[in-house]
Amino acid sequence: MQNPRYHLLALEQIQRPREIISLDSATYTIGRHQANAIVIDSKTVSRHHALLLRICNAKTREHSFRIIDGDLNHKPSRNGMWVNGNRCFCHDLQDQDVISFGDQVQITYYVSTSLQDPRLQDGEDLSSLTVPVLNSDLLPKQALMAKETASGSVQVRHQIATESEYPTETAIARLASFPELNPNPIIEVNLQSEITYVNSATALHFPGLLEANNDHPLLTGLLDTLLQGRKRYAIREVQVGERVYEQTIHCILQSQLIRSYLTDITGRKQAEQQLQVSNERYEAAARGANDGLWDWDLQTNTIYFSSRWKTMLGYEEQAMGTNPESWFEIIHPDDQEQVQQALSAHLSGQTVQFACDYRICHQDGSYRWMRCRGLALWDAQRHPYRIAGSQTDVNDYYLSREQLIHDAFHDPMTGLPNRALFLDRLGQTLQKFKRLRDYRFAVLFLDLDRFKVVNDSLGHLAGDQLLIETAHRLQHCLRAGDTIARLGGDEFAILLDAIENDDTAIQIADRMLQALSRKVRIHEQDVFTGASIGIVVNTTEYQRSDELLRDADIAMYRAKALGKNRYEFFSDRMRVQALHSLQLESDLKQAIEHREFQLVYQPIVSLLTHRIVGFEALLRWHHPSRGVVSPSEFIPFAEETGLMTAISWWVLREACHQMHLLQAQFSHKTLNIHVNVSNQQFHQPNFIEQVQQTLRETNLRNNSLKLEITESVIMKDAIRLADKFAQLQTLGVRLGLDDFGTGYSSLSYLSQLPLDTLKVDRSFVAQLDQSSGQEITQAIVTLAHNLHMEVIAEGIETESQAQFLRAIDCRYGQGYLFSKPVAPDAMPALLSQDTLLS
Repeated sequence: MQNPRYHLLALEQIQRPREIISLDSATYTIGRHQANAIVIDSKTVSRHHALLLRICNAKTREHSFRIIDGDLNHKPSRNGMWVNGNRCFCHDLQDQDVISFGDQVQITYYVSTSLQDPRLQDGEDLSSLTVPVLNSDLLPKQALMAKETASGSVQVRHQIATESEYPTETAIARLASFPELNPNPIIEVNLQSEITYVNSATALHFPGLLEANNDHPLLTGLLDTLLQGRKRYAIREVQVGERVYEQTIHCILQSQLIRSYLTDITGRKQAEQQLQVSNERYEAAARGANDGLWDWDLQTNTIYFSSRWKTMLGYEEQAMGTNPESWFEIIHPDDQEQVQQALSAHLSGQTVQFACDYRICHQDGSYRWMRCRGLALWDAQRHPYRIAGSQTDVNDYYLSREQLIHDAFHDPMTGLPNRALFLDRLGQTLQKFKRLRDYRFAVLFLDLDRFKVVNDSLGHLAGDQLLIETAHRLQHCLRAGDTIARLGGDEFAILLDAIENDDTAIQIADRMLQALSRKVRIHEQDVFTGASIGIVVNTTEYQRSDELLRDADIAMYRAKALGKNRYEFFSDRMRVQALHSLQLESDLKQAIEHREFQLVYQPIVSLLTHRIVGFEALLRWHHPSRGVVSPSEFIPFAEETGLMTAISWWVLREACHQMHLLQAQFSHKTLNIHVNVSNQQFHQPNFIEQVQQTLRETNLRNNSLKLEITESVIMKDAIRLADKFAQLQTLGVRLGLDDFGTGYSSLSYLSQLPLDTLKVDRSFVAQLDQSSGQEITQAIVTLAHNLHMEVIAEGIETESQAQFLRAIDCRYGQGYLFSKPVAPDAMPALLSQDTLLS
């Protein structure tokens, strides 16, 4: 590896520190003007005093510099130029040549292979100098310039000049006749193919050229190329490595030389190749995309349609012709205006592309959706003279979109409008009412009765068939302008348009109830159902469509509460009740979160000994503003809204915990805790696991817990729940039937289920002073004994009631006669008494 060669200038001026300049560009201008690459601040120096040019020796491939007096316009400097004491106009610099511009400026040229050269060491910091990489740029861009620091020392700096700082670029370009300044390689050979000259660019681009001789691609066949064409110059393409050059070969007869000018056309060749690939790709894409092409010459007003364009519409190759009118004539009349507007907008420069979807007539007479795109070509005056584009068949897309729009606004099962479409039409009707105050309409909200029974007993397919038949029957009850929608589940909404009075809504509601009362044959079985209907008639207070639907829904729930299979008109009183329910639901959720519920415990006593044998946990709600809320008010609502499940698990956990504390304090007593289980809670899939977890967490013995269920839990699905009863029995948890006699229990279910206890409802105990009440109570007690169950009577308030119950062998009871429900802290005092009655 050769040692690096530094080309340096040592610039010395009076009263200035010496500057070291590294020469690594092709040209440098020297002078007083700030635009020069090397600026000398001396009045003896001209504005543009001299020019430094880098030259390359073709044989040695070594660079040196030539200095020329004057500016780029061949105007000599004012005071001239001296090299080594001799005035000259041009000189090829050698190591240690001394250049003078008058008596105040002296420049020494050095060629050195080391920065440690003692000739350079004069206090300068040369550490930032690097081995120069001689590039092929024409313009001087970089120079190492000295800068005096505050302490007066010399500091080497790296100055990067911008284009604006060198307005002499145009002047430098005028030196293109100098081969050394040409950025493209130039090679001269004699007729014996021996290299006589290469410029700097050649040495940089092809460093191995001199060794290659005639084997190099640039030198092979130069003379043969000229002789083949019998001319003095020729052009050929030559590939050197990965790059491609255009070589212009010129024979200079008077000098017996062949000169070659090389231009790197690698980028152009790549662009041409990419263009070819792009064209091939476009042709393949056009065929693959199955699009039709068209090309409209606006100057001759003729249009070309590709074969595919015609085939898309079922036309023969000879059809259509070249008149654009033949195109517009088959566009759907409703779409012709928008196509013309889109074309005009693009041809006037308002849009960057012509794009339009329209329907066009197929040869078979049907219309198909097409998507047309095109771009115009413009002349120098920005006038369009041509427009071409493609046509894509998008008929399936539009059919799918229409289907999607239909599906988005219709119920897939019944085909009726859905909630979104109903509310939209209701909104339009409401706007009509705001314009026409005499206009009247009504909204009906219909909910099927007993639909859940059908769905659960016969299956979802049967339920779907019932909904489809219901929709069919309801449609036949309406007038032409009315709208019916399925909102979801078994709920339907009806919009009665332009009614005369309330009687119109009543007549249609009656027709609906009659139509739905007829039997429906499903799965070889006759199904009977009915409906509850809420009706609201428009008034000025309604501003939004959802308000009308809301009030019709409220009226429907009122009809269902009053016995079902009927209709009810909405009233303001219903809204108050609905708001109350909404507030109650909100309060219940807050009560769960803030733990506003409390448990009280009513003793269960032996009617023979009056001793406490257990407690029943009873739920109480202390509302922060309303005080104590009756369980009969909030428990049914909690079950309806689904909130009772969370409440029930809290009750079970709290009651078990309290009983564990009592058992620890009164370990000599045998005590049980009775806890009511809600319908929703019992039917949870993980009910058994939750009970086990509660017992583990509270450390309560399993046989100390007795769960009380209502008859409605059994009647819902006694056979399916038998396994759950058996699992509880296996755990040792006992089961009791609460409020027996008030529901619809089947005696066969009672005999099959592992129940331990029957509780006689307080309503029967309250009638014990009547013979009928005594007979019913005795029958219940006898039944329980025959089924080997214990009997607990509720609501005992008098001693006479207790005596009768003892007489018929009812052994346990609870009621105000013994104790009211008490708070947890009062339970120990009750247990400390020997008996609850003296």
